[in-house]
Amino acid sequence: MDWSAESLYNKAKVFAVRALDESIESALFGFWMSLTLEMLARAALAHIHPALLADPREPDNIQYAFGVIPKGVPKSIQAKALFARCSVFVPGFTDKMSGHCLIMADRRNSELHSGAAAFEGIDNSKWLPSTYEVLEVLLNHMHRDFTDLLGEGHAKFAAKMLEDRRNTMKRDVQEKIAAAKKYFGNLSSQSKAELPEKAGPAITKWVKENRLRRNCTCPACTLPAGMSGETVGRTPVRINEEDGTIQREVRVLPNVLMCPSCGLDLKGYQEMNEAGLGTIYTIEEEEDPIEFFGIVPEEHVDIESLLRDYAADQYADYRNE
Repeated sequence: MDWSAESLYNKAKVFAVRALDESIESALFGFWMSLTLEMLARAALAHIHPALLADPREPDNIQYAFGVIPKGVPKSIQAKALFARCSVFVPGFTDKMSGHCLIMADRRNSELHSGAAAFEGIDNSKWLPSTYEVLEVLLNHMHRDFTDLLGEGHAKFAAKMLEDRRNTMKRDVQEKIAAAKKYFGNLSSQSKAELPEKAGPAITKWVKENRLRRNCTCPACTLPAGMSGETVGRTPVRINEEDGTIQREVRVLPNVLMCPSCGLDLKGYQEMNEAGLGTIYTIEEEEDPIEFFGIVPEEHVDIESLLRDYAADQYADYRNE
């Protein structure tokens, strides 16, 4: 099957070899790496099951994922759906990574389908570290590593680039926390005493604006702060027998911290993790039974009859007045 994890992974390796045959400064290096990224993402989903690659609009596509040969050419999902599914099914694959992959896919499409030289003149330091970060997550998911995909020499280069990136981020986060601590330490005793009363309502309002937000403790001033995140998974649904609602647990990867007291502002999971706030948390989510089961009310209820009955009742009430 063309959608097997092994065949897709081997094709990703072919694209990676073609990329590494080019100068790292060249447009072709970026072009082939964009194809490597997408093919590895497809392999990562197929590693779970090839059905995750099937375009759901045609039954033949899903049947093909289970080994049934269709009459026509089976169609897989497009890049946008591909990376969205990776953010759900691949551990550690964040929405930010999905966004990076889509940018690379858009450049590839511009290169192939327009007169634009989409990979020319782009400093690889702007996109290559993020690409290696995504590749590492996808490879870990498939129990592989950089050496298998890129070869020993370039694997060391990729690992060193990511290590330097993380060390830089760690230093930046430490500097942010130190600056916030200094700001807070320079406040007067009266200002510090007034902060909880002023900051509390602001945090409460901010948290209520989005269900993925929650309260936390600021790592700089230790006063209450707010954090938010992105959805990285959901548990199977369960039905509450008392009220009939459909519920499930949503796993949230923290990626934002906001502290109105000392001004600490962290963005991205890596910054949150370096600050000791990278633990995934959960929230409860309710589903509308009609939407969840795909129920079309018109198929089960005669709307016109209901309207007639309603009109008749209104008219009767009017006559009785």
